[in-house]
Amino acid sequence: MACTASKTPLLRTVASRGYAAQASHKVAAKSGEIQTTTLPNKLIVASTESSSPVSRISIVYRAGARNEKYDNLGASHMLRIAAGLSTKHATGFGITRSIQQIGGTLSVVGDRETISYTVEVTRDNIETGLKFLEATATGQIFKPWEISDSMPRLQVDLARISDGARAVDMLNKAAYRTGLGNSLFCPKHHIGKISPEALQHYCAENCTTNRTAVVGVGIDHNLLSGYAQSLQIESGAGHENKSKYHGGELRADRAGGRATVAIAAEGGAWENPQEALAFLVLAGAAGRGPATKRGGNNGALTKAVDSSGNIAVSSLCSIYTDSGLFGFVASGCGKEIGKAIESGVKALKSGSISDEDVARGKEVIKSEIALCGDSEAGLCEQLGQAAALTGSARSVQATLAAIDGVQASDVKAAARKVASGKLSIASVGYLANVPYRDQL
Repeated sequence: MACTASKTPLLRTVASRGYAAQASHKVAAKSGEIQTTTLPNKLIVASTESSSPVSRISIVYRAGARNEKYDNLGASHMLRIAAGLSTKHATGFGITRSIQQIGGTLSVVGDRETISYTVEVTRDNIETGLKFLEATATGQIFKPWEISDSMPRLQVDLARISDGARAVDMLNKAAYRTGLGNSLFCPKHHIGKISPEALQHYCAENCTTNRTAVVGVGIDHNLLSGYAQSLQIESGAGHENKSKYHGGELRADRAGGRATVAIAAEGGAWENPQEALAFLVLAGAAGRGPATKRGGNNGALTKAVDSSGNIAVSSLCSIYTDSGLFGFVASGCGKEIGKAIESGVKALKSGSISDEDVARGKEVIKSEIALCGDSEAGLCEQLGQAAALTGSARSVQATLAAIDGVQASDVKAAARKVASGKLSIASVGYLANVPYRDQL
């Protein structure tokens, strides 16, 4: 199939349509100001201007792994693998060469709740970039021979999973069983078993306008809204998959002398923003790992776990739409990690946190948010997640102000919730000295 990148100027066509039903926008937005629009078809559009010559645009679907059912486990992983293959309007070769020709990048990332297609191009090549972003994100056809040829890439993905990523993945499985417990990775028994028809059905069920956000950094909001309105995405609410926290334990023995252990209780959810922010601050207070190379662990929790200095440890705070996990991940010598795990669980169950720790936790989280906002790629990702999961987005400054507004009493209440909650544990590696859940 011939490349059509230089034919019809997409944005010229979009701009000429008018869309009288749209709300009017400001003519120009200040750099850093977030503009948000909900289109008549319920699709969310969010954008912010920047001084960068590069524009970043993402189409984000609430189509992550939590939406998989037992018979199509691994579908979201296959969607990531299939990105860039032939679509209704372009071949995989045409997409690759056209994006290369304009010096852009086209990527896809997924998590338990969303899958995001992102294009990064210079401003004078936005038209071409958006054309192939649309083709990749909305025009999938999943040719059987291309899917079959992609199996080696899938196997490489599975072979490259680190012990840390595996432990957190297993932790979600132990905690939720299904839904949020679904793995980010295709199970080995489903390799080559997910048909193109199953992938099309998964897209039709989860990639609808009510479950979609289009976000951009370094692009005019009116232009982005017109582009979003023109996307050929089916309307509808799609499938809602609620997850219940259960608590449990999973262990996976591996060769070698190291062990990685993830432990958590139920945390906060985005449906309760105040509690979610309190858990973020608690994570900062507990310790996010060394801030500098060869630095020490100064968090209230990480100091307790890493008393010997031989254990790598960081707090874990995963916040989802309707639930969350809070705890820690520790990795080190399998023969020494047992005592560290016991100390960490004791600190979790104490439920105590000082005002000084809360103040430090606020500064840690504010620093992380500000640093992420300094990166336009990080800002685009933040906008996409917020718009897709909460239906709105706010600026970095507004987020920092919200963190400042978190009360110490809210953080202490979050710590007490963890202390009284049922634990989930996942362990990978040399587990001879890793205690079982009922021993903690």
